[in-house]
Amino acid sequence: MMNLPASTSGFGMTSQLAGNQPINSNLIPNSNGVSSILRVFVQRDYRLGVNIRFAVEFPPELNGRIDQNAYEYTLNHINELFEEAEAFNCSTFSESMIGFVTANLIYLCKDTRYERCLKRVSKFVSEQNQRVYLPRGLQITDPVDRGLRCVS
Repeated sequence: MMNLPASTSGFGMTSQLAGNQPINSNLIPNSNGVSSILRVFVQRDYRLGVNIRFAVEFPPELNGRIDQNAYEYTLNHINELFEEAEAFNCSTFSESMIGFVTANLIYLCKDTRYERCLKRVSKFVSEQNQRVYLPRGLQITDPVDRGLRCVS
């Protein structure tokens, strides 16, 4: 068995290739007949700046495993949720001012808008895994769990 190298950044998806091993295994294909997991990483998209955004291009490793439209819907929706989390508006300004006036004590009682959006991303990824990916032997790991740099 060989461990996979760590990714520097991106969005990943694990796929169960054979057998009944858990999907979160770190195995790669070998000749011993051991169940293997294929990891597909989708890199962050920096073409529009440093905002959190993942590339939507369909990886060739997933051909025949999942519908391209379902894959693109998932990534586009995740990108929209991160865009909403990073948007600056009156609500964000007001929240920041209240935090300033209360010396950030308000955040002991209430999540920030950004934290609430991150929870929505986690919930969406979980729902997509249950509805779309797990029945096909695939799993998306929440980008929030990987420091917003990769999902594996």
